[in-house]
Amino acid sequence: MKYLRKDIAPGSIIHSEKPFVYCLSSKVRTENCDFCFKKGMLSKCTSCKYVYYCDKVCQKEAWPVHKAECKSLKKVAPRIIPDAARMLARLIRKLNKNGNQVRSYYTEINFRMYKDLMSHYSDLKSDPKRMEHFETLCVVLNEFMNEDVFPNSVDLMGMFGRMCINSFNICTEEQQTLGTGMYLGASVLDHSCEPNALAMFQGTTLHIKALKQMSYLNWSEVEREERIIFSLHRNLVSDSRYT
Repeated sequence: MKYLRKDIAPGSIIHSEKPFVYCLSSKVRTENCDFCFKKGMLSKCTSCKYVYYCDKVCQKEAWPVHKAECKSLKKVAPRIIPDAARMLARLIRKLNKNGNQVRSYYTEINFRMYKDLMSHYSDLKSDPKRMEHFETLCVVLNEFMNEDVFPNSVDLMGMFGRMCINSFNICTEEQQTLGTGMYLGASVLDHSCEPNALAMFQGTTLHIKALKQMSYLNWSEVEREERIIFSLHRNLVSDSRYT
């Protein structure tokens, strides 16, 4: 994303980003493509029979992520894996494949990495509802996953915290939630009930659009000067049990 060298007009796209990890909601899994989130005529994965795709192109693009997951989905069938568990499983596998080295740029030179995300570990530990959710997810993950490298409880809670705090609901223009995604670069932004920018999605790609006239923005000093604050729901769905 390039620096904006002049005043920002309302309607300008000031940041665009693809997700670090993402997951389609199980509520729309038979209606929307698991890879691109488009709605239409779909074909199911012939192996797990859980996920659906637009065509062979999307299925091929999804395979690097779905390959390990496919076996897990077959193992727990016909139960529906909780969205939060599937998302966390994808995050674990991403990090096991050097995902912690991924850089997500929000300017030509400034970027965020997974390690830059706040986990709010102490806040989670003191929140009974979050802890109950986490403990239930651990039970589900232990059955769902069969990984040689599985995080210890401290690291897993850190992942859970980063996922909860930094996840965005991926929505349609009509604000229907289709799924959840983590966007590393956009994590530098703040949420507000009186926003000056709006989060929009094209498929799974996040676009931040200015709502108001703003002066030239130096992204390298965004946390000290004018802050981009946007309006969207960032909480991950709270389901944690099989259905």
